[in-house]
Amino acid sequence: MKKLLYLVFLISIISCNTNNKKKTLEATKETKPTWNALWNGKDFAGWNIYLGNRFNEKEDSLGNPIEPYGLNNDPLEVITVVEHDNENVIKITGEAFGMIFTKKDYKNYHLKLKVKWGKQKFRPRDNAPRDSGLLYHGFGAPGSAYDWMSSQELQIQEGDMGDYWAIGDVEIDVPSVPHKDIYHIYKEGADLRTYYFAEVVRHATAEDSLAKRRVFKALNAEKSHGEWNDIELITLGDQSIHIVNGKVVMRLYNSRVGSNQKPLSKTIENIKPLTSGRIILQSEGAELYYKDIYIKEITEIPEQFK
Repeated sequence: MKKLLYLVFLISIISCNTNNKKKTLEATKETKPTWNALWNGKDFAGWNIYLGNRFNEKEDSLGNPIEPYGLNNDPLEVITVVEHDNENVIKITGEAFGMIFTKKDYKNYHLKLKVKWGKQKFRPRDNAPRDSGLLYHGFGAPGSAYDWMSSQELQIQEGDMGDYWAIGDVEIDVPSVPHKDIYHIYKEGADLRTYYFAEVVRHATAEDSLAKRRVFKALNAEKSHGEWNDIELITLGDQSIHIVNGKVVMRLYNSRVGSNQKPLSKTIENIKPLTSGRIILQSEGAELYYKDIYIKEITEIPEQFK
């Protein structure tokens, strides 16, 4: 009898431990962040489209202003869902400058997408490298910063994937060193240099020019024309990481609201961190395709990118 009671007791302990392990495993599965589709692969639910003018022309032949196409008005079919290589993708022709942007704000996330170039190019960038961009922490009215909105940019341009550009009322600090002409290039461990949407003036210098808006990425990880590139963006607090085809090409710090006159960060009481906002894909004169857009909430930098 004693042996039987002991056996029953032992079985109950084993069963309890098994149930506890199962519950712990289930809790781990529930709390582990998962990838969610930011684009559903079939339409633009959860997104808006904003377009400027065809060929980025602001006036007609008589000098009269041309009104932008505006919000969710795309008569040229600049941004559409098409079937490409037997799957649905987002096609952007670039015939008008503009953007597709999320209706919601996002913060503290790991974003990944695939992008590849098409063939067409349009004025005024028909003789320039094909161009687009993944903009993040977007805020303000559509069209309030050129044909976009104030935001930080992970550059998507032929030969320059991963560069940084300031768009509108933003600032950020990037460890960087002199590169070529008046520009700087990212270098891990270098002194932080502030970048902002500096006003472009005639005979500009490094302190008041496009060189204050742009930072070159550390290395070229872009694939050949016609191949899909894997772009990743990590944002956590006021920091961000630009990743191209698995390679970290830039780390950025102290994202904040700024000004095109001078860095507001020079006056510490004016600092307003910029840690969330809309996610934006640019139309900027070139044909390209996007697909497989996924996002995951994070509480720390993923181990492989620390």
